Amino acid sequence: MKKELQNRLSKYTAAAAAVTLGATGANAQIVYTDVDPDFSHPGDEVGFGLDMNNDGNFDFIIASADTIVTSGRVRYTVVAGYGTQAAANAIAGETPSAYNYALALDMGTMIDNTLNWIAATNTMAYSVDSANPYAENWNGVTDKYLGLRFNAGGNDYYGWARMDVQAIADAWTLKDYAYQAGQTGIEAGATAFIEEGTMDQYVHFINQADNSVMVRMNEAITGANVTVVSASGQVVQSGAVNGSEFVVDMNGLAGGIYMINVTSEQGSITKKMSVAN
Repeated sequence: MKKELQNRLSKYTAAAAAVTLGATGANAQIVYTDVDPDFSHPGDEVGFGLDMNNDGNFDFIIASADTIVTSGRVRYTVVAGYGTQAAANAIAGETPSAYNYALALDMGTMIDNTLNWIAATNTMAYSVDSANPYAENWNGVTDKYLGLRFNAGGNDYYGWARMDVQAIADAWTLKDYAYQAGQTGIEAGATAFIEEGTMDQYVHFINQADNSVMVRMNEAITGANVTVVSASGQVVQSGAVNGSEFVVDMNGLAGGIYMINVTSEQGSITKKMSVAN
């Protein structure tokens, strides 16, 4: 790759914000990178370098290209392994007609060694003179996921990158990406992995001076709801969590035992609360 292109890719990779989320143990850690703002092509230079594990080296590049064939100008986007371990890096894909096509995975699809991995350039969203003649996976899709496998230190790691790709082939947007640092599979779109029984590390119940309980959550917890139930089974308070905090107001509650239940996309936890007469 030309030095100019590498420098332009570096500028946008450096702007991405990485966050490490996970539970105890190396096998339960997801490193998530939010591309903020989203990277769009055309508009934001020629392409984007993915530094999956934030070690200062690109593992993949995503860039657009075109070539002239007898039927016209073929325009396409490619994603390819890059860096010192490029030969070991791969993209989940298929080869239906002698071409390597990157798979466009749905959210929640498991990305692991059961997928078909191609250690070569994968093409995305072909078009010829703005027509769309190919039944390619990435033509005109929103919020689909690339399955990625890269090698670091002699070990393979699995990850994903979320993208929109228009049918004109070289118009696309990269939104975020992540990988599983524990050398296990990762679900497409997963930003946090929380082991069963470890929710108490991510949800905290804090007694306040105004006779309330602050339920405070780590950013790994998403889609959370809080329900307060009396000993007789009556729901006395409930609501969705906006942001990372929810206040349980104990003022006006009859004396007795109450259960504060927090449910989320990552799991649930219940805390016992006692209200004095």
